[in-house]
This record gives sequence, structure tokens and C-alpha cells, in this order.
Amino acid sequence: MTSSGTSGERQPEQPAVSPGQVSSAAATALTLAYSAPMPGCGSRYADRDLAHETRLLWVPPTGAVLGYAGERGVGETVLEATAAALRLTGRASPRDAGYLAPLARGALRGERVEVVLARLGHADLRAFARALEVSGSRGALEHSLQLALGAGRDTTLRDAMRFTAARDPLAREYARNFEVTRELARPALLVALSRADSTRAALVQAYLEVLSEVPDVDIAERAGQREAEDVSRMARGVLKAGGVRSRRGLEGIANLDGILRENPRLAPTATEPPVIAAAFLIALEYGPEALSYRLKPASGGR
Repeated sequence: MTSSGTSGERQPEQPAVSPGQVSSAAATALTLAYSAPMPGCGSRYADRDLAHETRLLWVPPTGAVLGYAGERGVGETVLEATAAALRLTGRASPRDAGYLAPLARGALRGERVEVVLARLGHADLRAFARALEVSGSRGALEHSLQLALGAGRDTTLRDAMRFTAARDPLAREYARNFEVTRELARPALLVALSRADSTRAALVQAYLEVLSEVPDVDIAERAGQREAEDVSRMARGVLKAGGVRSRRGLEGIANLDGILRENPRLAPTATEPPVIAAAFLIALEYGPEALSYRLKPASGGR
């Protein structure tokens, strides 16, 4: 006799996925996004602050940790992914794990991300702050989390994220239910995948769409809001020229990449993570093959 679902057990709000599916989706999204030549970011073609190989070495342990995000709090998942990356390479990016952890937890537990974020507590705050500390991360988010820890045990990670949402891209996503990832980056990547001839090109196109619409928060923090808006304007110009789908667009991408690499303050480091998160969501929904079956050898250096 089947259960009627009235026993008091939590009923999934949406179909849950398996740990293996989450790990595979995360590994696919991270590997392909880390490798794609997004202007101003590290890729298989040009390093930025880290060697490309260092970021690729993060992928297996991060994917493995995310596979069990349903059994851990979001903060604990980010801390464990950070610690695993540090053990392997001596470097880590809590931001990347921070983007994927709530999405992975929601998928594994059959919960909407809004529910996952609403339930973030003080334990998540403590673990997340520890992840930033051990990785040596500095900035508005790290400062806000330390202040929140001193405010008492009633303060939650969601509270701290809301406080600093205007100055940190990850905090903005936690405060606004992953608005940029779900409402801009994911649709842009889906459209790009339907039109581009490779996943690499689709990721670059989606990145340009996000950069054109949302001035990069990290650029604004380093160089000022005007400079961030100028970079967004340049991205819009590249898209008007055709983006990855025209020769003029490709020339514009190369020129934009050169400008952004010439001045480290203009690196759009806040724009890559929502594209990674969007790729993760698509890999969860349609399977990793939605991304991995569209790989082609690079030609002409790209």
C-alpha cells in the first residue's frame, strides 16, 4: 500500500536529481566555462590571475562535494569545496562553489532555490565566512560576513548577503534568488546554444549578453561605476556587430579582450560565474550532453 504523503515527511517541490547527476553537471559546466575564451577572463588560451590548469584541477573535487550538497548546509558545502581545492592546488575560489551550492542543494532535495536561500542560517554564515578566510579572499563580502558574525547568533547568511548585495555579485544573487543567473544568463545561453556552432561560442555569446546588460560589480569596485558601464557599452557594441556569429563580431571580441587584459582593474570577474551557474542549470535540466556533445576543435587559435 503506497503512502498518501501525509506522514509529515518533506515532500519534494520538484523532481529531485541524483548526486551523480549533480556532480556530472557541475564538472561539465565548470570545465567548459573555465576553458571558454570569455573576453578578459582566464581560459585555455590565456591565463589571468591563475593558471588554467589550476582551475581545471578544482573541477573533480568541486563536483564531488556538490554531489552531496543535499546532505550539507550551503555554507558547509562551500567550505568543503574550498578546502578540497586548497588541498589539491593551494588556491581556491569560494565564489564559484558559492554560486553552485544552493542550486545543487535545491536540485538534490527537490526544492526551489528561493526555499534554499530562505532557509540559510547562522551555521551557513559561519562556514561560508570560514571558506573566505582560509582561501585568503578579501573584499566587500568577506568584510560583511565578519561583521555579521559579530552581530549575534540570530544573524543569517542571507542577512549578510542582503547587506552587501550592491557590492558583491554573489551576494546579489543570494539576495535576489539568482536573478541574473536564472533570468538573464540561462535564457541567453539556451538561445546561444541553439544558434552557435559550438558550446565554446555559445558560452562566449551568453557572457557578452550578461556583460552588456549588467555592469560588472567587480569592475565597479576596482575602477568605478563609470568604467563598469563603459565595459558594458563595449560589450553591447560587440553584440551589435554580430558577436560570435560574424567576422566583425569576432574581431570585436578580440579587441575587447585586449582592452580588458591591458588594465587588470577592468577584468569582468563578476560576469563569468553566473554563466557557469547557467551552464550548470542547463546540464541538470537537459543532461551534460546538451553542452558536451557540441564540442569542436579550435581553429585559428580560438
